[in-house]
Amino acid sequence: MRQALSLLHRWLGGLVGLGVAVLGLSGAALLWKPWWVGVAQTPRAPSGEEMLAIITAAQKLDAAYVTLPSAEFGTAQAGLPDRAGAYLAHDGTLLTRWQSVWERPETFLFDLHHHLLLGEAGEVISGWLGIAAILFCVTGMILWWPTRRTFRLRAWPARFTRPAVILHHRDIGAVVALPILLAAITGALMVLKPLGQVVLAPLSPAAEVAVWQAKPPAAPSQAAADWPAILAAAQRRFPDAEPRMIIWPKASGDAVTIRMRRPAEWHPNGRTTVTLAGDGTVLAARDATAAPLALRAGNALYPLHSARMAGSAMALPLRIVMTLAGLGLTLLGSLAVVTFWRSRKLPAIPRTKRPEAAPREGETSA
Repeated sequence: MRQALSLLHRWLGGLVGLGVAVLGLSGAALLWKPWWVGVAQTPRAPSGEEMLAIITAAQKLDAAYVTLPSAEFGTAQAGLPDRAGAYLAHDGTLLTRWQSVWERPETFLFDLHHHLLLGEAGEVISGWLGIAAILFCVTGMILWWPTRRTFRLRAWPARFTRPAVILHHRDIGAVVALPILLAAITGALMVLKPLGQVVLAPLSPAAEVAVWQAKPPAAPSQAAADWPAILAAAQRRFPDAEPRMIIWPKASGDAVTIRMRRPAEWHPNGRTTVTLAGDGTVLAARDATAAPLALRAGNALYPLHSARMAGSAMALPLRIVMTLAGLGLTLLGSLAVVTFWRSRKLPAIPRTKRPEAAPREGETSA
């Protein structure tokens, strides 16, 4: 059994180690995005007048949604058609915009981490890389346990020989196994949605989840949205909640959706939603704190994975832990690839010995 686990662990590392290293490094960088994004920020929530200014500016850009500024990231971000985007100041001033994910480092890293730059197919691949990372941790800890008495904590291998790298790999893996498991499990359940539904389904009756997720009624025809009335109605419905996202209708007959965050929610943009007609009539309201347990558990995956636990004192410690997980994945994955393929040298091709020529008639061999 131990030999089989060792074989599985080594081959997984050799084949997908580079992929998990990419996810680890990009994820560690994204954890600290507000500190290096390079755009002017005012770290606070907008006032009512500022929300109206941001909404007006986003509408002029033909935005599908806009995420409002917060104490963590003090700039509004508008999602534009064809994966373009823009940053807006509190007064609606356009700070910068981009037409492609390649134009800004944070959008490039986000696409690399979530989609591996391959679109929907890359998202599925990243989910399976999360499953591979879980297998790494489980098999690695089983293999490490008998050698635990030789544990030495080193940030880097003592020497770049294969035995030294393997010893370092085992010991660092033991240190970061739990953070990597947290990152891998939450990431895989978010991306591989059928898997997430199967895992979380036992927490709540299916009928209760279906009722909660039912599509809200269609909005009555309205020439233009009355945004002061819409925002006021949403705030009356959840007085203690902070508006976080404005989502415009995707099709005719759809309604405006306001995403809000109540104090008990971890998700930085909240999962509480109010669906409204253009005149401010509330068509549907969903309080995320009262959702079925399966949905509340699903809503907790992103805050745990991104270490963005709004209003929690654990946000900074968790960000540090998840950074260690990302850096650990980068180091373990890249060194696993190097040691695996360096150890699999092609066999040398034997040189064919040329046959000696037969002595001619009258000659004798020496």
